[in-house]
Amino acid sequence: MKQIVNGVRKQMVTAFIFLMAVTLFAQAAVAGDAEKLLETGIRKGQEGDYAGAIDDFSRSIKLKPDNPDAFYNRGLARGFTGDLNGAIADYTRAIRIDPRSVGAFNNRGFTRAALGDYAAAIADITKAIELDPEMPQLFNNRGTVRTSTKDYRGAIDDFNRAIELDPGLAGVYNNRGLARGFAGDIEGAIADYTKSVGLDQRYAAAWYNRGNAKGLLNDAKGAIEDYSKALVLEPGMLAAWNNRAFSKIYLGDYPGAISDLGQIVRLDPANSSGWYNRGIARKLSGDRAGAIADLKKAASLGDSLAVEVLNSFEQ
Repeated sequence: MKQIVNGVRKQMVTAFIFLMAVTLFAQAAVAGDAEKLLETGIRKGQEGDYAGAIDDFSRSIKLKPDNPDAFYNRGLARGFTGDLNGAIADYTRAIRIDPRSVGAFNNRGFTRAALGDYAAAIADITKAIELDPEMPQLFNNRGTVRTSTKDYRGAIDDFNRAIELDPGLAGVYNNRGLARGFAGDIEGAIADYTKSVGLDQRYAAAWYNRGNAKGLLNDAKGAIEDYSKALVLEPGMLAAWNNRAFSKIYLGDYPGAISDLGQIVRLDPANSSGWYNRGIARKLSGDRAGAIADLKKAASLGDSLAVEVLNSFEQ
């Protein structure tokens, strides 16, 4: 969709790329104090008590320092707490003890990707694929990292392989759609998003992404329909409110756009773009006073472009 109004900023296509962890908390047989601590740590991790899980895994490691499962699970728990470097260290220890740990290689790659070390991430996930070439999630994961490096052809090849192994993974179609869209194949992207929502009607990200793709083809009505479906599923998705508003502006529906942008400032009052965009929509609708009020609010939140537009009112 062409941007027809100077100043109205549309949020970029959100790359709802996800990585699939191979496992959650690996199970271990109960035998002895170290194993009991491992088991209680696993249970705490499954319940969301990551600090407690880390403590139990650490105590288990002291009693049995050669158990890769304890390091693996502590790495996973540390990752959930945001300690990504600690997670990588634990996965590395797990790999030293068990060089054939698919989960440790995958999750270390997952974590390295989160830190922006894409080359190392691809190397780790490639090793996991070598160890288990029939696991579709691994190809999906490498494809998502390749998308981040703009290797769209390589990413699409990985997603194709994942689909060959398991045609029922809605997330893989969504991710291939993103890669195709970034590569310029918008119609191919739409086909993939359509397949994704066909497999999972509650996949809000795929509805949103299809809306963005339709917008790029100037199908504003179709985009609005898809954003609306995403918002039914996730009413707090600010990007969908914003982009639906942009589509409404494209169609000349300024009241509808103002209403959508009002949802953004209601949900996130500190969102300067929401105030700015609503100010522009109000200006287009002829509401000069409302436009100035919104732009002043955006300016107070640090939006320099709002200041420029306010100055234009005085000229």
